[in-house]
Order: sequence, then C-alpha cells, then structure tokens
Amino acid sequence: MSPPLDRASRPYGTRHLIARLGEKVGALWNPNRVLFGSDETADELIVARQGPVEIRQTLAGWSLETCVKGEPDQARATALRRLGNYADGKNRGRTRLRVMRPLVQTEHAAGRWRIRVALPGVDGDFAAASERNGRVRLRAVDAELLGVIRVPGRPTPLAVRHAETAIRHAIAPTRWTATGGAMLRLHALPAVLPFLGRFEVAIPLAERAPGSVTPDWMRRVFNRAAEQEAATQSSPPVR
Repeated sequence: MSPPLDRASRPYGTRHLIARLGEKVGALWNPNRVLFGSDETADELIVARQGPVEIRQTLAGWSLETCVKGEPDQARATALRRLGNYADGKNRGRTRLRVMRPLVQTEHAAGRWRIRVALPGVDGDFAAASERNGRVRLRAVDAELLGVIRVPGRPTPLAVRHAETAIRHAIAPTRWTATGGAMLRLHALPAVLPFLGRFEVAIPLAERAPGSVTPDWMRRVFNRAAEQEAATQSSPPVR
C-alpha cells in the first residue's frame, strides 16, 4: 500500500500535468502567437502630414490573405485562426513563414471582409507552389499610397467610420484624393479595456492633377454635410 502522501500527491501531479499540457496545446493553436508575437512591422515611408493624418507610401511585396463573412470582430477572429495556422506551417510546403504587422481588414462586399498580413522574404517558387491553400492564399501586393490616422480605443464600426471621415476632411484641401474605402490596421489585438487600445484607419490615396485642389467654399459645404450626418447618426431613433 502506498503512503497517504503518495496517494494525495498523484491527483495533484495529474492535474498539474493536464494543465501544463493544456497550456502547450493552447499555445500551439493560438494564432496570435504567430501573427502578433513578433515586433516586425512593414516598412512605410511617410510622404507628408496633414493635421493628424500621415500620408504613407507602402512597399510592394507579398501578403497572406483570406476572405470571411460575418460581423467585423467575428470575421477577424476566424481570419486570425486561418492565417496563423498557415503561417505556422499548415500549408502545402509545410513551411513556417515570417509575418509582419499590421493586420489589415477591409470590407470586400457587404458583410464580407478581406483580411491580410504581409509576408517578407517570400520567393517566387514558394509563391507559385502555395498560391492557394483552401481559404487562404498568397497575393502579390503593389506599392500603395495611404492616408493613415491613429485612433485610441477599440475598433468599432462607428469608430472606423468617424476616423475615415476625419481623414477625408484632412485631405480635402490638399493635393491628395481618396480612391477607396476605409481599412482597419492592427499592430496588436484590441485591448480588453477600451482606453488602453489603439488602432489605425487608412484609406487609399492618389495625387490630384495640378489645379484640382478642392476650393474653400466646396470644402465648407462638405464639412457641414459631414457634421449633419454625424449628428444624425448619434441621435436616438424617432418612434
């Protein structure tokens, strides 16, 4: 017969082993370990500043992307799992890939989101062999001009819309013009406490033709219309 101490310690040892195993398995299946566990950030050149907005030039390269339906937060969680698993070696080449932030989320269609992350150092052979892998694919990305603004808090749909409006206001009197809709850019997962969070919103830009900058009177009309729209969105519904 084993001593009482041994009988009492065995359940503890088993529980401890199961807990440690659970932690290991959780770490292996946690996509954030791959996508947000590195400090690598894609290089971007700041071309100009207009108030709180930075005009940035991104570099051409490769990205890993997937399309997901649903609410923005739910779609992002699904995409994190897919992209994280792929980058962690669950691809045709069984190759672990380096990724660089930010994670970029754009609305591809109503209720459908395209979510991507940059892949540095991908060669043509790997790209040709692994272009598609189920719902995840590699895609060549061209250099892009962006208007970017940093926003505190959590990336709610309303916060993203307000940030997009702020960018459009800031660039209205400049030589830059918007060529697309807003994209959410995350360098870290949204914080549990809203006041600790921070994210970026960007819109693609192009340079206007000379002499086509928005005149003051038109800019004032645009600003008033945007302010009225914001006031309407914040008002309670009329019953």
